[in-house]
Amino acid sequence: MCFDTIEARGFSPRATAIAARTVATCYMQCFHQDNRPLIGLALFSVIPDGEAYRFETQARALRHDELPDVLLDWLEPRIPEEGALLSWDHWQTLPAKLSSLAHDHPAIATAALETEGRWRDLPRSYSWHLKQAVAQSMPCLCAPRDPAPCVQRLPAALLPDPDLTEATLIDEAARGWVTWARQFGAFDDAEHPARRALAAYQAWSASPEA
Repeated sequence: MCFDTIEARGFSPRATAIAARTVATCYMQCFHQDNRPLIGLALFSVIPDGEAYRFETQARALRHDELPDVLLDWLEPRIPEEGALLSWDHWQTLPAKLSSLAHDHPAIATAALETEGRWRDLPRSYSWHLKQAVAQSMPCLCAPRDPAPCVQRLPAALLPDPDLTEATLIDEAARGWVTWARQFGAFDDAEHPARRALAAYQAWSASPEA
């Protein structure tokens, strides 16, 4: 996605930023459609409320004996029907990753195809500073000389702490939205919707309830 197409579609007062965490797996998992499985997702939602704005956060990380389908099940009912969707580089473009996985999740699949519409997948020139937290690679858990195909396993003991993952992903999602909104608010018009939304965010993030 190039710079011009992101800017030309303008600022959307209603927006949802989606942050994702993935983890590398052993080389024997390369036959899987997604050999960097999702281990966490977070949403940061900006919702106009009259002349003001509301901000909502949600996150979900894998826990014991769970696989990435759990995260898709969690995300499916939370994909908003309107407003901009925001993402940035998560080892690969997030809409492409979700499109390859969401065969049984129509809301996700439909939204992920809208990269020329309401989904703004920020180019690296915007989002180079939005880095995923480090997650230790998942070791190969297959038995030696096991002739059966590898089965994806993500034991919780080898994954980052889920509570910490959720907290850091929420922070990353909020920073992603701020990065996008600032592209439209870097001028003197204090009444521009982006400027007002950023001012509301600053007040909200400084409050004890944030």
